[in-house]
Formats: sequence, structure tokens, C-alpha cells
Amino acid sequence: MAFINYERLNKTYPDGRMKENVRRLKDYDVFHCLLAGDSGRTAAVKKRVANLPADYLKWLEICDGGMLFDTAILTTKSHDTELGLQFETYGDYYNTDLRNDKDILDDWFVYAVAVHSDVFFFDMGKRDGKVYQWDIEERRIYAVWDTFEDWLTEQINEATELIAKEELEPLDIKMEEEGDD
Repeated sequence: MAFINYERLNKTYPDGRMKENVRRLKDYDVFHCLLAGDSGRTAAVKKRVANLPADYLKWLEICDGGMLFDTAILTTKSHDTELGLQFETYGDYYNTDLRNDKDILDDWFVYAVAVHSDVFFFDMGKRDGKVYQWDIEERRIYAVWDTFEDWLTEQINEATELIAKEELEPLDIKMEEEGDD
């Protein structure tokens, strides 16, 4: 595995809001660690969970999780040997004890975890394509986005604000990579 491929992102999202998101991800590349996706990994996720939203599946073809600034996007592999990094996986959130402990319902496909442990998910029972945020402490849905793209845009907006306030630091692995050029 490797870092996300911006050329593939640009080809997949040639216009609209996602094109702007791709530009901003590239601008702030040292602050996130997104992993390159591939069709095999996407097929493995689709095999486990049918009927995921199309905009999420499109993203998954290019991005197999990683760190989106201060949010962990779950991945198919817990360890990336090429990068020498550990990541949280979808399998971690299929653990019955963890789901029970956090009151995560069986119909919820968790795909990301906030720095403060709230989870982001699709409700596969509803199949409405919306992203939900489950507040772990209050045990309630805290926020809802109409689409994955809406959620991603807001995550990038929030991160750029943190970067501007110098509250989010560049990732060491990205700084090392930049120094190798």
C-alpha cells in the first residue's frame, strides 16, 4: 500500500465540489495520511456490506482509509508494511464487545472514528446514504450529513481551521517523505 494517489483522485473527480476537496487535500498533504485504495479492497468491503452509498464506494476505490487529519478512516489492513504504520480497521468495529460497549447498532456500518472517539457511520437499515455521527459519551446521534461528500467537505473545512490556528501538526511520516525528495 502507499499514500493516496492525487492523479487518480483528479481523474475520478474532474469537477465540482470534490475537485475542490482534492485540491485542498493536496494543499494540506502533510497533515493527513490517506492510503491508496484499489478494486480488490473495495470488493472485500462490498462483499461484507451490500448497498453502501455510491459516493462512498467511488471514494473507496481511491482511498483505503488512513488518517484524515484528526479523524481515522477505517481500512481493510491493520498494518501497512510499506509505510510501517498501524491503522484501525473495519474489523475492529465488527467486534461484538466493542459494539455493545459503545451502543453501536448492528445495522450501522462504521467507517470512521473521530479523535474524541465518536463514530461516523451509514445506517444500512435505512439505506438513505446519509452519514451519521454517534456521540459515544451521550449515546445519541449528534450530527447528520446528507452524503459522504458533504461529510468529507466538512472534515476538510474543520481541519483547515485547526491548521490555521496551528492546532493541528504535520505528520512526521509526511515530513520525512518530503525531506527525501
